Amino acid sequence: MKAVYAVKQDKIENEPLKYGDLDLPAIEEGQVLVKVQANGVCHSDLHIIEGDFPLPKELFPLVPGHEIVGEVVESKNRNVKEGERVGIGWFYSACGQCEYCTSGRENLCPNATVTGINRWGGYAESVMLDGNYVSKIPEGLDSAEAAPLFCAGITAYSSVRKIGPKVGDRIAVFGVGGLGFYAIQMIEAAGARAIAVTSSHNKVAEMAGASEVIEEPKEGYDAAIVFAPNSSIVAKAVKSVKPGGTVVVPAIMDKIEVPFQYFTWEKNITSVASGFRSETRSVLKLAADGRLKSMIKTMPLSEAKTALMDLKRGKVQGRIVLKP
Repeated sequence: MKAVYAVKQDKIENEPLKYGDLDLPAIEEGQVLVKVQANGVCHSDLHIIEGDFPLPKELFPLVPGHEIVGEVVESKNRNVKEGERVGIGWFYSACGQCEYCTSGRENLCPNATVTGINRWGGYAESVMLDGNYVSKIPEGLDSAEAAPLFCAGITAYSSVRKIGPKVGDRIAVFGVGGLGFYAIQMIEAAGARAIAVTSSHNKVAEMAGASEVIEEPKEGYDAAIVFAPNSSIVAKAVKSVKPGGTVVVPAIMDKIEVPFQYFTWEKNITSVASGFRSETRSVLKLAADGRLKSMIKTMPLSEAKTALMDLKRGKVQGRIVLKP
């Protein structure tokens, strides 16, 4: 099969990615072989390729990609049939036995495996997936529009759920890329007001339906979500929320520094570990029902390096989706 794969971890400019042929092994019991139709390009892919998440050499060559949608062409899982469209996100599988798995929180499983790290991902013509952890794509939902839902969509959904916006709440959204685009829609759909804080993606925020678009935050928000991978923005977000307010930080960053006085007002900071299967299926239903739209640009799989460079340079609005 044709695939884009990393031979090592290095800056994109130093050519760690190759485009060529790789052989998939035979599928195992419980797995499904999927012909990839679409794979979203996530900022985490860039972190993985460039070594922000150091990985052991034995994982290479590594096929990245964890926003996968495709057609099942072979199944060794009784719950998934050939010809069905399925998708998967960051979590490839979990142990199914720990306290987190048995309580429906498999995204916190300490033995979880990750798509595009522990298992080859979707920057390829085909991929082997665990049939127990895929989600079926609703009829009428386009594969390219569905792909980003498996990470950007589910992470935004999990972030908004942690806040629990109510009618009339004012929720600040810091950073309006692929994730912020979804979160704004969800906040507004709940009857709350999404305040987009961005200096470069005003049009994206307006298309998502934000009540306000500003460059610098004010104070008095009921809650905030930080999608921008910048630790100084977290401090701004914490300052901006009311006493007792919550700041959700799904963005990946090496450290967070927040002045202690903010905590004397019982302000809370929490994170998001992507999402679990039931949340993923809720997001897919929202999109299938027309209540959640995607903003995508499709590119050929062979142009994955260009897509990642555009992402690195901040040129991407919404989400790029690769198509084999």
